[in-house]
Amino acid sequence: MFKPRAILSALAAIILAVVIGTQINKQPAVAFVGGCNPTASNRPVCPSTAPSESATFVDPTAIITNPGNISLGERVYVAPFANLNATTAPISIEKDSNVQDQVRITASGTGVEIGSRVIMAHMATIKGAAKIGIQGSIGPFTDPNTNTQFNNDIPETFLAFNCEIDGATIERNTVVNFLSRVGPGVTLPAGKVVLPGKEVITNLQANSGSLGKVANLTAADVALMEGIIEVNKAFAKGYTELARADSTNVTGINYAPVTSFNPGGLPQLAGNITRNPNFRNRIIGNVVLEDSLASLNFKIGNRISLRADEGHPFNVGQIAGMANDVVFHALETTSLTLGDYIGYGPRALVHGGRQVVNGVANGPETSIGDFVGLGPNSVVFRSVIGSKSAIGQRSAVFNSTVPSRTYIRSKVIYADNGNMISSVEW
Repeated sequence: MFKPRAILSALAAIILAVVIGTQINKQPAVAFVGGCNPTASNRPVCPSTAPSESATFVDPTAIITNPGNISLGERVYVAPFANLNATTAPISIEKDSNVQDQVRITASGTGVEIGSRVIMAHMATIKGAAKIGIQGSIGPFTDPNTNTQFNNDIPETFLAFNCEIDGATIERNTVVNFLSRVGPGVTLPAGKVVLPGKEVITNLQANSGSLGKVANLTAADVALMEGIIEVNKAFAKGYTELARADSTNVTGINYAPVTSFNPGGLPQLAGNITRNPNFRNRIIGNVVLEDSLASLNFKIGNRISLRADEGHPFNVGQIAGMANDVVFHALETTSLTLGDYIGYGPRALVHGGRQVVNGVANGPETSIGDFVGLGPNSVVFRSVIGSKSAIGQRSAVFNSTVPSRTYIRSKVIYADNGNMISSVEW
């Protein structure tokens, strides 16, 4: 599966492929009581007059189609280049939820209903008539790691990187893992976790762990979700305060908000601290790029979000090419180190985090060596990728150290240093 030969040709193909890779209908808003419609007057702060402690923030780059048919609760954070399309049906998102970079929500039928404390992680897709985090038990759940029972009285829902929800119901206290999919008509019940890369298309698959598609929720899952939600609530407040101080603070190459986990600050390009509100992409906070602004202009595409507003710094070598819709982010207290001449395919995600060793996240941080190719829709999280490697299309490397000159084929989940290798089923 992982062969050194053909790495250079695969890498070259990826780099060559990635160098550069609305209508508004007037419909009545239908949503929960107290929601804010993200119309022009309510962006980026929604509603425009809300106190920063309760305001929702919609990044100026987010694509909002038919805002009168969209309702957002308090303290919702909508990240760069998210796409909310309510052309034919309503979208409602309740308080304390977050819509991260490149998330796509396209409503149809009866619309998309998203409850409170729902995490929509980078590049997740929700479409059709879907219900996320609206219903479901708070427990008791049996933790498979400890064989003990626990409740979650303030429930959360987690849609992980590059997953897809297509006309499904995802109950509270669930996780849909990275690169997995839940299909039309399926209900994922409370207490269940869809495994990475799995496609769930029947209710039996969603309920029965013996079929290999789902596992049981753990207390560690709940703790991770709680932390992510608190961070994104801080973003809603922090970006609101930046925007109110100066509306140009929240566009282009610019500041990260000052929070309990991030000191703020500006990116650095080719050794120069840089602020450019007019740049077409979002580069935020302590991102240290070897390339100059002039170099970036022809090396990278559009709708790119390099967001060092949580973990930092991001140390980025000379870029070989970066296609559209690429995202960098990192967990709190972690960083990213990215080598020279990496080719980033469209919708590639590189996410910082320490590897989990014996249940504790104290291993190596995310880094990528030189001359690496990342295919379209690929994910690198809590991992080290050696130089002259290539990661195929819609593949994920998670919690692993991958040696140099490794070729991981398309639609592969490579996790825990090869102890878990499986296919992306869709």
